[in-house]
Amino acid sequence: MNTIGNLTKTIYEHPLVVSNASLNAALNVAKMHSSMNDVVLATSLNEIDTELIAVAEHEQTVYQQLDTIRDNILGVEGKELEKETRQLFIGWNPIRDEVIQLLKSGNKIDAITITRAKGADHVAKLEAKMRALSIYARNKATGFFNLAETSYSRFERITIVLTVAGVFLSVVIAIVASSRVIKAEKVLLEEKNKLQEALKEIKTLRGIIPICSHCKKIRNDDGIWQKIEKYFDEHSEAKFSHGICPDCMTRYYSGF
Repeated sequence: MNTIGNLTKTIYEHPLVVSNASLNAALNVAKMHSSMNDVVLATSLNEIDTELIAVAEHEQTVYQQLDTIRDNILGVEGKELEKETRQLFIGWNPIRDEVIQLLKSGNKIDAITITRAKGADHVAKLEAKMRALSIYARNKATGFFNLAETSYSRFERITIVLTVAGVFLSVVIAIVASSRVIKAEKVLLEEKNKLQEALKEIKTLRGIIPICSHCKKIRNDDGIWQKIEKYFDEHSEAKFSHGICPDCMTRYYSGF
């Protein structure tokens, strides 16, 4: 009976723990990526620091789940899969650091681009690895079940009940995780739309501006010379407020 109990524990406990840990790790990877999007969209240093703390917390949780998977996963193939997943997760750190460095240097657009492109691609690969771990664990459980059914047919009813319970729990966890990921994706899409709308309103002056060395008028794209105030009014969000500098006051209005 003790041998049967140990076999039953191996069949259901370890694969189920691995499957649950994989799903939780995938969920925290999605949260981590969502927090990084919040970091690049933050409008103040306090907001950036708050979101970076959230990113660190999600990262720590993922490492804890990977440790749980490492300690419970069975088979050489499973252990190798866990190592690959861990290395892929470690590979996310340089992307995160690059984004943070760009933000600190004031290059927010590039930080957003990397987060939405390279960061999102890396997160997708991580989530695929997490799913592979979960599938491997469930397949391992099925294999052990078949072995137990052949060797211990009198415990068939017990093993079936345990299998159904394990599958049901995995489905429930998968549904919960999927709903949270979908919700996170919806939030990211809304933030992306807001950012795109904001970028449409930005006017930036670029390139070489031809300006008269005497009267300071600027030649526009149509070859027309305009006052500098009018040119900047049409090509930027800047507004002019006129005054008189001390040199001009002395030169032109010395009598006053």
